Amino acid sequence: MSGKRRFVKAEEKRKKSEAEFIDFLAICLDEGWSQTKCPEGCPVEPYGVCPHGFKSIALEYGLI
Repeated sequence: MSGKRRFVKAEEKRKKSEAEFIDFLAICLDEGWSQTKCPEGCPVEPYGVCPHGFKSIALEYGLI
């Protein structure tokens, strides 16, 4: 039973992180930019691609 309890707590923690990420993305999109998965940390326009070829997170996740 304790194993199941740990699983539920981990699931709740993951959902909170996902919700925080979505909130952060909404703020970024409102400001007119989006992060990329680029190791250089390039911010781009929501429909953009960085000079290194990484799409915006918004495009990658199909939010726009």
